[in-house]
Amino acid sequence: MTSDKPWRAFFIEEIFDIFPGKRLTKAEMIAGDTPFIGASDSNNGVTAFVGNVNDSADENFLSVSYNGSVCECFYQPYRCLCSDDVKRFHLKNHAGNKYIYLFLANSIKQQKDKYNYGYKFNEARMRRQKILLPVTDDGEPDFDYMEVYMQKIEAEQIKRYREYVQVLDAPSKPIPPLNEKTWQIFNLSEVFSIRATSSGIDKNKLNLTAGEFPYVTRTDRNNGIQCYVCEQPDYKLDAGNCITVGLDTQTAFYQPTDFYTGQNIQILRNDHLNEHVAQFLLPCLKKTLSVFSWGGNGATLTRLRRSKIQLPVTDDGEPDFDYMAAYMKKLKAEKYRKYLDYIGDD
Repeated sequence: MTSDKPWRAFFIEEIFDIFPGKRLTKAEMIAGDTPFIGASDSNNGVTAFVGNVNDSADENFLSVSYNGSVCECFYQPYRCLCSDDVKRFHLKNHAGNKYIYLFLANSIKQQKDKYNYGYKFNEARMRRQKILLPVTDDGEPDFDYMEVYMQKIEAEQIKRYREYVQVLDAPSKPIPPLNEKTWQIFNLSEVFSIRATSSGIDKNKLNLTAGEFPYVTRTDRNNGIQCYVCEQPDYKLDAGNCITVGLDTQTAFYQPTDFYTGQNIQILRNDHLNEHVAQFLLPCLKKTLSVFSWGGNGATLTRLRRSKIQLPVTDDGEPDFDYMAAYMKKLKAEKYRKYLDYIGDD
């Protein structure tokens, strides 16, 4: 893959034929095995499994939401039904495959910030929306390049999974299940140092030039990252290896690298934190945050410090961070093994 590959903007209607979904209410749904694709941003858009049959039945296409989770886009390799909140994108004059469609899905998702509930990604806007694609010497979409590029990405990911599993398969002491560990309740302030962000930049004051630094906000998507920006000379970066908490939205994410933030973000740190410890702590922390809400019962800094969190402990009654890390590594290895088994990797 070369960085000097030429790219060109195309209208979506130049690349895809667009077909509608079909309305199917919950009351009309019959239980079955056919995936039903709705306007969701998770589970590849699958919101139910049904036994219904209608003329939205399709496979090997992109599902694109214009309602609900606006501009969400997934590749659908299997036969499924689509709701009326979803459009079906089929390549023009090309059969397409998993790799090409995955490449194109990412190009479409890049447009997501333009659209919302009040400015929907309806079919007219879909058709005239431009996406940037790599091109051949003739200036046409280079589908061969897209396919090879995504195959390379997949191969690299599989290689990482395989290496990770091999490392974790090395002999080690047994990791007890959660129900065999002793757990104890702590104040959050006993587990973390908690302070306000160093930046807290209003988006209208942000230099939005693309760069390497995450801009973390109170969104519940994409690890809290709204976009990546260049250096902001008037603001101080927050150091990575911490957990960010959105006070108004009760969101919590691990940030591995240095970042800037929007307003009302709190930073949680402790000396034992790393990727695996954070992955264990986050579900516990989100359970703690679930008692808060918008308005008078919001997660103020004082309330956050006094909040309780339940954690596994050592024989000395201290949070067992070594166990947390080992447990999450074990879970990750098991998940990677399932991926490798699914694709038939030996």
